[in-house]
Amino acid sequence: MSSIGRTLSGAVSRAGHLARSGSRVVGGVVSDRFAEERLSPRFAPHRGDRFVAAAYFAADHSSLYQLEQWLWSFERLAERLREQTAEAEPFGILCRSARNATAIAAQTSLPVRFSRLVSGMDAFMSQPGLRAVFYVNQSTLNFQGLRYPRPAHVHLSHGESEKSSMISNQLKAYDAVFTAGRAARERIERALVGLPAERLFDVGRPQLDRPVRVPAAWTDLAGEGESAVRRAAPIVFYAPTWEGDSPAMAYGALPASGEAIVRGLLAEGARVIYRPHPRTGVLRPAFTQAHRAIVELLADAPGSLVDEGSAVGWQFEVADACVGEMSSLAFDWLTTGKPLVLVKPADARAEVQPDGLFTRVPSVQAGAPDAAEAVIRVLLREPQAEGLVEAAEYYLGDTRPGEQQRRFEEAATRVVQERNAIFGGFERS
Repeated sequence: MSSIGRTLSGAVSRAGHLARSGSRVVGGVVSDRFAEERLSPRFAPHRGDRFVAAAYFAADHSSLYQLEQWLWSFERLAERLREQTAEAEPFGILCRSARNATAIAAQTSLPVRFSRLVSGMDAFMSQPGLRAVFYVNQSTLNFQGLRYPRPAHVHLSHGESEKSSMISNQLKAYDAVFTAGRAARERIERALVGLPAERLFDVGRPQLDRPVRVPAAWTDLAGEGESAVRRAAPIVFYAPTWEGDSPAMAYGALPASGEAIVRGLLAEGARVIYRPHPRTGVLRPAFTQAHRAIVELLADAPGSLVDEGSAVGWQFEVADACVGEMSSLAFDWLTTGKPLVLVKPADARAEVQPDGLFTRVPSVQAGAPDAAEAVIRVLLREPQAEGLVEAAEYYLGDTRPGEQQRRFEEAATRVVQERNAIFGGFERS
């Protein structure tokens, strides 16, 4: 192709990307406005709220999983704060999207409030007793929440990984950053100049302490009609990440290797639990096409499952091995001690830590002719799990049952108590 042809092709690709992005944004705004018109008045911030701590969520609907994974941990924290403060509802959630507020309220017993406007934010964030606000992502709208000076603003993220977003300079805007473990702390201290170490709190991954409930979609596959041969087949959890929103974040490898890996696993007699990232294909059609191809493959594979539910954790219990990419699920999997293989990014521009997880566990290059064969060899023919226990401790700390949630609650209540020391207990309006 000539240089002119390549330029035109690139321009067409960028134009298509912009058109898809614009259509998605407009569609999201319209859906949010319809949801807002139907929203119950109970979602509005009101004078009866007495929240001591809160979660703030301002991302789009496709990112809702980032908040969903924290709900159980927030509910446990609310129980602890209720005992300490005697407040009936010490923890609330503020969503900037009506559609998100409705979806979250259906999944939790915690009070959920909505406000698209600054006036509602003022009412919520200026509660006299509010001591800590938690943020689960790096949404640019977080900075509207950060302008309120009285509560401590705490960044949680939505999982441990070595993506470039995990060392964003934006972390300096928060009063505290809850990190997963020693690896995250060292990564941040190397990359960010001027972020005091005392603002970092290691809490692990509290979500991993949530009791596991295997969904009916999987148990139905393991019913009485299942053959003995299929019951003996190894189960592989395949959890690729999405395409990312910038070259530095382009860790996904689904179009390059996804279909080949799944075909290879099925040919080897394995059952596959395929869990696509919730944002798969939001920016690049090639990821949507690769996803659909895998879904079609598994539709004809008895005993395999396309897992698009919100629950994470049960897969760790039932699967024998995992194929991951640069995402939090791979780091969470370390706690199982079972074989893991990582697929390296197909895009050479993706920022990869030179001494990161890719160097600590078996890895294959996306798009390599032998990628699928290498995955099969590592997971099924010559299972390898050496070093996973040490890696889990390095990235997540103590992962004994209950320990990660305990550390989260202790760090959260410490932040609350530090604010109490400044403002003098829990005020009433």
